[in-house]
Amino acid sequence: MYFAAKINVDKCTGCKLCIFACPEPNAIKFLKEAKKVSVEANRCKGCGLCVVTCPKEAMNIDNV
Repeated sequence: MYFAAKINVDKCTGCKLCIFACPEPNAIKFLKEAKKVSVEANRCKGCGLCVVTCPKEAMNIDNV
């Protein structure tokens, strides 16, 4: 078991701040059609920078 970021898509506004804050390349991707972000759990290191950066509190760290 490890920790990874999860997104609450109902709260996500697609601002992309979490993508810029994330130190892990391609762990968070922007989905153009949905205008939301998606987390690649296998790439996420669970650092939590996206959580503290998100202005809408749409991100959290959870067990995977």
